[in-house]
Amino acid sequence: RAQNHEHERAPTHEHDDDHESAFLPTVLARGDEEAEEYVPAHSRTTTARHAAPPVASPRTLRRRRRAVLLAYLIVVVAVLVIGHQLRSDEQPIAPGREAAQRAAGPAGERAVDVPAATPQAKAEETPAAEKDQAGEFRYAKSRGPMLGTAGSVHRFQVAVEKSVDGPKPAEFADEIDSTLGDERSWIAEGKLRLRRVPASADNADFVIYLASARTSEQMCATGGLETGGFTSCRLPGKVIINADRWAEAIPDYEGHVAEYRRYAINHEVGHELGHGHELCRGEGEPAPVMMQQTFGLKGCTRNAWPYLDGERYSGEPMA
Repeated sequence: RAQNHEHERAPTHEHDDDHESAFLPTVLARGDEEAEEYVPAHSRTTTARHAAPPVASPRTLRRRRRAVLLAYLIVVVAVLVIGHQLRSDEQPIAPGREAAQRAAGPAGERAVDVPAATPQAKAEETPAAEKDQAGEFRYAKSRGPMLGTAGSVHRFQVAVEKSVDGPKPAEFADEIDSTLGDERSWIAEGKLRLRRVPASADNADFVIYLASARTSEQMCATGGLETGGFTSCRLPGKVIINADRWAEAIPDYEGHVAEYRRYAINHEVGHELGHGHELCRGEGEPAPVMMQQTFGLKGCTRNAWPYLDGERYSGEPMA
């Protein structure tokens, strides 16, 4: 009877083998994603707590790597685009000529605010080569000697307009020092001293400019002074010498240009030191240095100095 039982169970095993053989091809024919998620029944656990996570196939891993790489590339490209845009936004606007003139330039060079002429007037009156230099000055870079022996010190700088066909800043400075340091100039009485300071100094009390006729006229006009482009002038902190007068003087000083230059310096610096205009003292008398000699000597004779024979030489104040 045992044999009968054994015989009766044999068909059951054969049937199970056939069933499993038929099942495997079906599983292999499925897509990779389904195959990798499939867990045979005999390997399954009864609770999710003991379930093992599915193992990804090589193809799935490759897909995931490609997705991560693509996301990384997108982020990199976005960062580069945004960075380029930010750099473009931060680029400064190129300054115009006015801004460039007022910006701090190389030592010894500076621009002075000069009222702009109309474009037509500039084209007619200013040579093309000088247009970009009008109102731009070069400064003497060195420090001058102390002029005078006692008294308060008045410090000044010296500048020459770039468009002026004349002395260099250092040469102009030498003439200024020579004039103001003379014993007949403003230091004679021993109540004040004068000293030239370099362009880099920030303690200058005033500046002595040598400016073209046009620029000097415009500069003087900012203080309400009408010079007609002919005379020099003084504004608070600015002694402005007309370059045409510096080069040619006036008829009454014909043949004595160097003497006229000394007069012009002493006269305008005299204004900066607080002196007003004075009148001729009489026919044949030396003209006071504070007399407006550029408009004519009015019967007086030439004189470039405020002190004669060690005494202050002056005339009646001009009303």
